[in-house]
Amino acid sequence: MYSILVADDEKIGRKGVHFLLDQMDEELDIIEAKNGKEALKYIQNHHLDILLTDIKMPFLDGIELIKEALKVQPHLKIAIFSGYSDFEYAKNALSLGVLEYILKPVNPEEFKTTIKKVIGEVDKLHESVKQEEAHEELLKEHILYNLVNGNSIEVIRKQLSGHNFNDFIPPYTRVLLLEFDGNFFGEVEEFEEKLKENVRLTYEYLNLNLSQSVLFFEEENIEKLNAVAHDIYNFVQVKYHRNAYIAISEKIEDIGTMSKVIEELEDTLEGMYYHPDKHIYSELDAIEEVNGSPYEDIEKLTNLVKHDIHIKDIESLRKDFNSFYDLYNASNDFTNDYIKFLFSGMIKDIYEALTHTDEKELDQMIVKFYRANDFKSMKQVMDQFVALLEKEFKKSESLSHGEIKDVMKYVYNHYNLDLSVDYLADQVCLAPSYLSHIFKKETGENLGKFIKRVRMEKAKDMLENTHERIVAIAVAVGYSNVSYFCQSFREYYGISPQKYRNQGEA
Repeated sequence: MYSILVADDEKIGRKGVHFLLDQMDEELDIIEAKNGKEALKYIQNHHLDILLTDIKMPFLDGIELIKEALKVQPHLKIAIFSGYSDFEYAKNALSLGVLEYILKPVNPEEFKTTIKKVIGEVDKLHESVKQEEAHEELLKEHILYNLVNGNSIEVIRKQLSGHNFNDFIPPYTRVLLLEFDGNFFGEVEEFEEKLKENVRLTYEYLNLNLSQSVLFFEEENIEKLNAVAHDIYNFVQVKYHRNAYIAISEKIEDIGTMSKVIEELEDTLEGMYYHPDKHIYSELDAIEEVNGSPYEDIEKLTNLVKHDIHIKDIESLRKDFNSFYDLYNASNDFTNDYIKFLFSGMIKDIYEALTHTDEKELDQMIVKFYRANDFKSMKQVMDQFVALLEKEFKKSESLSHGEIKDVMKYVYNHYNLDLSVDYLADQVCLAPSYLSHIFKKETGENLGKFIKRVRMEKAKDMLENTHERIVAIAVAVGYSNVSYFCQSFREYYGISPQKYRNQGEA
């Protein structure tokens, strides 16, 4: 898609050019401006690929428009058209970098040829920019590798061949070192792309080897970085079923010490061999040891809140939110920025759950939340969100009765199949965790126990009323392993299937 602005004070001229552009076999976003002043205002506020402008216009003529436009967007491609064929106009325009000069009245074929030339120049520019960006990314990666490997900034500057070091490397203040067991990066795909979807802060990523990578942050707030580390750990567990070990650096005062910082983080992560259940290391650890910091508790509550939203359990949601508030009020450790950071993640889950709520109302609440400057104001908005969720969940409660009946009917008719919660949830288009929750809520019985009860009752009936072998009965009620069937029957009735049959025959 190419964006083209047509500036001409004559309406018939603008519409004529617009018509000719519409006839071209190109994807074009065409904007019109009735004078130079209006055109410049648009250019100052929007990206533009091509400017087609008349020479003589009120307020700001074509030459002045070109001069001002190039100050705002220096790479803009420009063609002028005018009934004024004066050589001085053309010469002046060409000196400004105008590509083409089109005379009125416009010849359609010449116009088409001219625009194709201009679009060709835009394509060259885009390709050049793409190559430059790729080159800059490689340079940035090269610099980061050099910093991590201990090369001095002076040596790196010499390697940049005229490029400014500060253009590539911002003042990073903290880094996260991620480490995995085994050949993690050789076994997973698109980790970097998936990671971006789960980290709420801006960072630079660098893969070190098959088991390590580094994230560089300008953010220095340790509470936010600690929350990011927990998000990464949870993401890796859910997505890849692997453990991540994460160390957060202390605040970096001198970027030239990056190599030493990474070495210290690697030393810290050696603790994973002695404490395999500990996955996140930061300076907050010392605070926890001395003061018993409640960070772990508040992050557990954050995850519980998200789970409550997912399974649509409004009672537990209110309870966990209240526990969250109580923990905040009982501690002086949490900044409002940190709490807002945690709340923003919850709001994302709430927003996705509110499928029947007016989007405009939600947007207004989100704006109100981000404008809140204190905990009380944030809590008021979160309570509003919970109230909306309660209304939403009540609307869907009536659906659950029918879905539970469908599941029970399916189990009664297909008890011989390999039934799992995931499989049954798929039959009624529900999330497995939500199905388990509402089944227990509606029936008072765990779904797995219900399946077992149906199978055991059917097995008991077959033992009483048929002469089928026990191995055949096991298969008939969904057990491919006869030993497991016998064990399950004994646990349920307190007697083995064979003894039960023998009693009935005595």
